[in-house]
Amino acid sequence: MRPVDAPVQGRPDKNAAAPRRNGAAVDRITADLDARIRRFIGRKDPTELGFERLALDVFAHQYECNRPYRHHCDRVLRDPSAVRSWRDVPAVSAASFADARLACFPPKRTALTFVSSGTTSAGARPSHHELETPAIYDASLLTHFQARAMPDCASGTLFALVPPFTDAPQSSLAYMISKIAAVFGTGEGGHFVNREGLDFDGFAAALERCSEPAVLFGTALAFAEVILRFDAAGRRFRLPIGTRIVETGGFKGVAREIPRAQLYEGFGRVFGVARVLCLSEYGMCELASQWYDANLDDYFAGRRPRIDVKVGPHWARVVVVDPVTGRPVPSGDPGLLQFFDLANRGSVSAVLTADVGRECEGGIELIGRSSAQPPKGCSIAADALLHKLDG
Repeated sequence: MRPVDAPVQGRPDKNAAAPRRNGAAVDRITADLDARIRRFIGRKDPTELGFERLALDVFAHQYECNRPYRHHCDRVLRDPSAVRSWRDVPAVSAASFADARLACFPPKRTALTFVSSGTTSAGARPSHHELETPAIYDASLLTHFQARAMPDCASGTLFALVPPFTDAPQSSLAYMISKIAAVFGTGEGGHFVNREGLDFDGFAAALERCSEPAVLFGTALAFAEVILRFDAAGRRFRLPIGTRIVETGGFKGVAREIPRAQLYEGFGRVFGVARVLCLSEYGMCELASQWYDANLDDYFAGRRPRIDVKVGPHWARVVVVDPVTGRPVPSGDPGLLQFFDLANRGSVSAVLTADVGRECEGGIELIGRSSAQPPKGCSIAADALLHKLDG
């Protein structure tokens, strides 16, 4: 029996995304779907029925316009006529984005391509996620980031321990943070990882000058590097009240891994930022939406902070499934995380990951990566620049 997370086989030719309807009809359907998804992202009172209707329409569109995905659905005997809920939509593994061009439009209409550089070990190909337009991606990114990382303010000084998108033009993480900085960033922030590596002195000087609440956003490995160097130099900062820290990526199995609790203790010791204002982001090249720890939003809303519980946006869903059967596991049991993301309209919305987690307090607790999988993640490309420090 074919395992549920096996990749879609056979990279199609360059014109494999050709739809069955004529181009003008497909363009009208695409424009209508995109407009509906963006309206749904902006809603303050989204309904489950509204999500279900959009999910089924997106699936029908992807079944028609994405030939490799349609072949996959036909093999598992689930076309749009047989699907009644987003939970029944056939998922592809994240690895499938390396094995086939999973796009609902021809290559000439690709506006952005994100590449996951963490899949190349043992000869595996990297994932490619193509976007026909950044509009939905941007709406998803900015709406959910503000809700989870900046619920109490409209702007702040942003310090990024990730290269700018101009230095890493295929990194979804670099794109994310560059877009966040452009929309929400003020003051004397900036990017402090570039083609030359970590600008430690520039980062320290910028922190010294910081006079308004800031957002420090970077990979776990980059934060570990700067904390180590600040500790060695005896440097300490007391950043303005309201400053928060967002880390992403974990350590992806690298040799310099430190315990998560130790990393977060370093945030308080070196930067003077309380634990409740530190959160982790979970995202991947193959998904257009992100998940964030709930604690900061809970804190400002007067709720009990849910530490290490990640919550997604209302335009996406997650279900924890058994790695063998693909069926949902009982609530609270561990399994593989499977997502349905409306913001993936241009590719495949139902994506099965190799990440292990469980349902927890209205969100998910990320346990780790399946031991059978190589280190992977959009943070690896950013962290690779830090290796210049070792030379």
